[in-house]
Amino acid sequence: MRIIFVLVIFTLVLAAPSTYAQDHIALEIKFKESPIELLHDLQASISLPIKATSLSAFERVASDQGYKLDELKQKLQLLTRLYLSSYVKEQNKYRKTEELLSLLKVISTTAYDESYLQVLSGRYIARSRHDYQQALPYYDQALALLESETNLQTQLLKQLIHFHIGSLHRILHQDKPALMHLKLYRESTYQLGNDYLIAHAEATLGAFYNMRGQFSLALQHYSEALKLSNHQKKPFFKADLQLQLARVYRDLESWDQAIQYAHDADKGFKALNMDRLRAHCMTVIAMVHANQSDWNKAIDYYLNAQQLIYKDQNMLAQALNYHNLGEAYFQNGNTKTSFEFLFKSNAIFLSKKSNHYLVFNDLLIAQVATADKNWRLAVKHGNLALMNAQKLELKGEQIEALQYLSQAYRNLKQNDKAFGTLDKLIALNLSMPETQNTPSYDTSSVLAEQKLKLEVNKIQGEKETLRSQLARSRLLLITSIILVCLISLIGVNQWRRKSLLAVKLSEAEDNGIIEPVSGLPGYKGFIEELESPYKDTPCTLALISLTGQLNADIKQGFQCNNNMNKIQLQALDSDFSGSVYLVRPGLFILCLTEEITPDELLQRCRNTIDKDYGDTCIHMGILPLPLLMDPDIRLSPQIHFGAAQMTLAAALSLGQEADYYVSIKALNFAPSAIFTTPLYLHLEKGIMRGLLKVNTNGDKKDILWPRWKSHEHLDVTE
Repeated sequence: MRIIFVLVIFTLVLAAPSTYAQDHIALEIKFKESPIELLHDLQASISLPIKATSLSAFERVASDQGYKLDELKQKLQLLTRLYLSSYVKEQNKYRKTEELLSLLKVISTTAYDESYLQVLSGRYIARSRHDYQQALPYYDQALALLESETNLQTQLLKQLIHFHIGSLHRILHQDKPALMHLKLYRESTYQLGNDYLIAHAEATLGAFYNMRGQFSLALQHYSEALKLSNHQKKPFFKADLQLQLARVYRDLESWDQAIQYAHDADKGFKALNMDRLRAHCMTVIAMVHANQSDWNKAIDYYLNAQQLIYKDQNMLAQALNYHNLGEAYFQNGNTKTSFEFLFKSNAIFLSKKSNHYLVFNDLLIAQVATADKNWRLAVKHGNLALMNAQKLELKGEQIEALQYLSQAYRNLKQNDKAFGTLDKLIALNLSMPETQNTPSYDTSSVLAEQKLKLEVNKIQGEKETLRSQLARSRLLLITSIILVCLISLIGVNQWRRKSLLAVKLSEAEDNGIIEPVSGLPGYKGFIEELESPYKDTPCTLALISLTGQLNADIKQGFQCNNNMNKIQLQALDSDFSGSVYLVRPGLFILCLTEEITPDELLQRCRNTIDKDYGDTCIHMGILPLPLLMDPDIRLSPQIHFGAAQMTLAAALSLGQEADYYVSIKALNFAPSAIFTTPLYLHLEKGIMRGLLKVNTNGDKKDILWPRWKSHEHLDVTE
């Protein structure tokens, strides 16, 4: 038993470093793939802001939030890095970054902490001020601090530093240091052994070579990235790689492939709700059309990109797109609109102090001014471009600026300046290295080979995707067949049950309107008829009392009485158009659909009853419908029945010497309140006040209107 316990502990100890490594690498992948989701996770896990002026104070804060000191510190480092991500659009993120940097200065105790702080400080300067040259020393200091460190966290931080330094040098057009650090970034990712990070590094090198015009090398690295990404289910990386491939094929003038990759990337970014990168896709497509001199389409896509950039609120991206629009309108012959966009772009670059972009924008303004023969404007922006190109040591851009200046000075008759510019131009050309005889690495055969490799990797990726989709489809098909069979069996069973229940429901509905003692349609049937929206409203309601037979069920037994009532109901039903219901022995209610006068109704009832046990006097309460003339006022069936009861009671009060009926009819100006509870009281008040018209074949003066016990002593005339 002790041996087993020791083996278990030993296994856990061996597995712990592996799990630790996987957690840190997974976190780095999530940062690259889903920065917004990671930001929300972090914000939900810690309480901000954190105020601490010493390490001990911070340790107390960490304990209060349920963390160890190092755990909370790592979360804050990662949160600061997220605020500086170009994909995160957090409100006041640079102010929050400054607060976190101040806190990290207080709690950074190790060389790793200090190095991380230098990385974040350099990133902050690059992102907030766009002063890339000033940011570089922070990264150099960060690398120096990690020189003797070898653990996993240090390796991840080192590869991040090389990636950032390489990117900064690339933006500053310093190709040699950029390439060196990007290669170091690639080497460090191979040491980590994670396919996603390696693919990211390969794609980064591919982008660098593509910008230098070394397309075969670019395709070589992209091919490797694509091969590695085939095993990854990372939608962001896939879309980003498609965008980079679109740029390569654009530069290789493979227009169809460039547009296809750009559209595929746009679909991926749209699904991820990343407007900033969708704008890049639109820009690539616009450039493809621009390279084919289809400037109208190019302008359309640049404008589409601009709409997406506005949503993203990225000022630098807006400036770059203004620059592209300025060039497109210039090439399309619209110099006025071109200047408008180029000056907008210039204003943003100046405010952001982006001299590396300002060089190219000033050069384009000088070019447009030269074409427009606006020589003074050409001189102004040619000199601005020359000054920034000299600072950044961009000889090609210096030559272009001197060319515009020379032409402008000649046309302004400033010959001394023109000659001086020409002298500088000649000297600069002589200082440029000879490149004509340098063998190009990008031969057509090498390019073709790399293209084929890339297409093979793409096809293999699609093959893997189709294979996995086929496997899933088979599983879904089998599952679907089983489900269809089960559902069919359940459906047949349910259909049988439904049919059986429908029969039972029909029987229940039929039985629901049957009075339990008599077995004939009764009071519930009457209520359902008046409530039903599918049946026509009757013209007249008549509550008929065979007064001499009201207690016949007791006198002759319910069986004999039921037979008599059944015969009488059938006789009434056959002689009148409408429905007949037995309320109780000797009491029927007629729902007539024919127009008939009360006297005629009473006489026909007498004739019908005389044929079938007619040895009784008849009393009848009659209600012409509708009770109220306003169609918007709906009265319940119970109100109708209660009003009919009252009229029948009035008819009964006339005596049994003859057949009597009493009917009431509300006049047009009668309010609906006369048909509210207590009904008898309100109806009697309505009669007394002349709101209801009473009709009878007897003497109205002899009518005794019924009252409820609780209202017997009320004076209805009050």
